[in-house]
Amino acid sequence: MKPLSKSDKPVRYAFPGPRGATAPLRVAVERAAYADLIAHAKESLEAEVCGVLAGHICEDDRGLFVHVEAVIRGNAANESATHVTFTQATWDAIHLALERDHPKLRIVGWYHTHPGFGVEFSEMDLFIQQNFFSGPTQIALVTDPLSGAVAIATNTSSGIEYLPRYWVDGREQLGHTPVRHATVTNGEPAEDLLQTVKALEARVAQLIQSQDDLQTLFHRVVLTIGFVACLAIIGTVGYFVYQSYTSRFEPPRLNSFVPVPIQIGDKSVLIGVGVVQWDVPPELNSVLLQMEQLKRDAAAKEAAAKALIPAPAATPTPSPTKPDADHERK
Repeated sequence: MKPLSKSDKPVRYAFPGPRGATAPLRVAVERAAYADLIAHAKESLEAEVCGVLAGHICEDDRGLFVHVEAVIRGNAANESATHVTFTQATWDAIHLALERDHPKLRIVGWYHTHPGFGVEFSEMDLFIQQNFFSGPTQIALVTDPLSGAVAIATNTSSGIEYLPRYWVDGREQLGHTPVRHATVTNGEPAEDLLQTVKALEARVAQLIQSQDDLQTLFHRVVLTIGFVACLAIIGTVGYFVYQSYTSRFEPPRLNSFVPVPIQIGDKSVLIGVGVVQWDVPPELNSVLLQMEQLKRDAAAKEAAAKALIPAPAATPTPSPTKPDADHERK
């Protein structure tokens, strides 16, 4: 794989950060990639280490930005306390790892460390950036593992420029920039002061935009909850209406009246008794059967209770008397 060139077409992608983000070149770094970079930097506090940044050059409505999705360590580099050098073995190992582990990504920049020496780019660092990563959207990152400071630079028409901010997992991080003293010439503020004011205005605009986004999200959530509640009410009412029309339980149907005469005082009146037809549903049939079973159980218990009452003693039957012997003789 080759480093990204000017001819590579940007990927259409939404910037993973606030919509009002501003910078000479917006740089978004994935959380896992940033954690790998910091872990690599802290492994060596005596010598510099290096590697490359892999990802995509993306584009949205606000222009181009760099999306760093992975880091690849330069394990075969010549490392010392004050400088690091990419060797041919380093590039061979980097390209092999890129093709094996991240075949869909491209090299979008490089990184190295300054353990204990701050994050100002040295002349050698600027030389590497201008000759090996000279694309307008390629970046250089340097970090000091002792202080935790980070600086990111990119190529512009006027030379290497430090980026004042970058974004990790959508959250803004401040990048180190060289200190410049503001001066006033002929009553007009210097250019660096104007840039500072513009940066503050951009930050205020981002905060306002974030607040508006939160309010919009809250309103959408409330509307969604209300819409779901209305759908639930309508669905419940519709279900009951449907059940009332399709219910299997039909009321008894009146077929005729039977007049029944009754005596009220000294007068006779007729009362109509309705004769109805009702197809009893199975659900109700089971109830009737259960009631019938209860009646049978009650009758059985009553019969058992009667069986426990003792029967009256039987009267002994007299045995037939034998005829008197004298009588027989007579």
